[in-house]
Amino acid sequence: MIKVGNVNEMNPLYDENLMIVRSADEVPPYAVQVAKLSPSKELFRKYRIEYHNGEFDKDWFDNIYVPSFIKDLSENVEIKDMLESLCVKSKTKDIFICCYCEDENLCHRSIIAGILLGMGADIETNEKYLKYYKQYYELLLCN
Repeated sequence: MIKVGNVNEMNPLYDENLMIVRSADEVPPYAVQVAKLSPSKELFRKYRIEYHNGEFDKDWFDNIYVPSFIKDLSENVEIKDMLESLCVKSKTKDIFICCYCEDENLCHRSIIAGILLGMGADIETNEKYLKYYKQYYELLLCN
């Protein structure tokens, strides 16, 4: 089963701990950084500017961040393969996916969780995140 959370919740008892971050301050020996499942450098830069200007909010996340991130994911075959692999592994392994964000509702890990849920992964996450899978799937059909 896949569980999603903050880096502070990582635990060596999971079969895999995946830090889906662009850059890691430190990667524990029992974890792996998976930058490909994080926002692109350009999207991360835009987010940081908005965040530091005090303009990052739910509206910006929903209307700018989410579409950009999902578009990037849908256009990368390697990422699609990674997501499919995680779905398969979720049936037999305990996997923890994490990043640094405090609020999962305004974080790319909620998008990844929703896509994995829609793909059939055994994942503990909020059902409302399925909306991200729908957006992802629509873009896959267009590619």
